[in-house]
Amino acid sequence: MVALHPAGVLCLPADGVAQRAAMNQGDGFRMKRGLTPFKIGLSGFLLFSFLFLPYGFAPHQFLPSAAYVESVKYYALLTAAISAMLGIALMAHLPRNPKMETSLQRLVSVVLAPIAFAAFSHMFVTTTIPLYVALLWGEETSMTFAVASLEHTGAKSCKTSVRLAGMRTLNDKLCDLPPDIQQQLRSGSEIVITGRGTHMGLFVENARLAEPAARP
Repeated sequence: MVALHPAGVLCLPADGVAQRAAMNQGDGFRMKRGLTPFKIGLSGFLLFSFLFLPYGFAPHQFLPSAAYVESVKYYALLTAAISAMLGIALMAHLPRNPKMETSLQRLVSVVLAPIAFAAFSHMFVTTTIPLYVALLWGEETSMTFAVASLEHTGAKSCKTSVRLAGMRTLNDKLCDLPPDIQQQLRSGSEIVITGRGTHMGLFVENARLAEPAARP
């Protein structure tokens, strides 16, 4: 029952006050549940934009140098491990609804999400950083790569490809080289790539077959 205080203030009974407080807590909890996924999604969008935006401005295919990738491999692995742990912690604190969540969804969030965090952070160290450096401070440079194998994929974006030795996955392929160069390549051949870049990597603008070493 609602009572009127002598001073004219409307007073609620104790049970009504408790009920109202519970409703307020529920509203706050629902708001928190609604904002948390939004913040996580926004953070993920900004992160992925930072990782992949430079690829949209890249004039040509980018190749990090094998020497750079080798020099930062332990930093890349450490960054990937830390990112995976952060991904696990993030998924553990994400609001869940046990009634609506399936075992497959839990598997995706607990296992695949940390793997994605690790993969993107590893890619950031080995590829995105040298790409940014090449875009901002690159100059005309050249690098020599060894051929591991030749492939004919038939895909529209890459009908013929050359696998490069000593390079990591996703950075080990050259697509659609000129036919006169392609025909001369064999496993173990060397290609000289020229383009804008630094010692960390370069954009593939031109390619030619390396001249054989002069014999004494």
